Amino acid sequence: MAKPMSILNEEFEKIKTARARLQEFLLKLLTPSVGALESGAADLMVAVKCLTQLEPALGSRHRSTSVDRALHTEVAGLRRELQQVNALMDGAGKFHEGWARLLSSASDDATANYTANGKPGAPIFNDSNNEVIHG
Repeated sequence: MAKPMSILNEEFEKIKTARARLQEFLLKLLTPSVGALESGAADLMVAVKCLTQLEPALGSRHRSTSVDRALHTEVAGLRRELQQVNALMDGAGKFHEGWARLLSSASDDATANYTANGKPGAPIFNDSNNEVIHG
């Protein structure tokens, strides 16, 4: 027994809405900031809500083969976008973890090489190691 067309259209709209919100979040993750992540949380919540509403409908197997293929294509696109979000979030997490590690292990001497506005100070040469330290 085939579903009425309006229900099928609802299913496609929910998937498309979820994908659109994930794409918005992906764009925000390309230049991650606290504000982008906070507003991205709203995008993710809308996507999750759409998918939660869609889950029971996808569980029923009363669709035609062409509808199954179309839904499969949309869900595959959604899966790819979720993988991209995951990869970008993982990369952002590792980046900030590295910064935190650097900041926590830095001695007062190492952080003294930068001015209050974050710019390098005057270089101090260490001839024994051929290194330049900004001070």
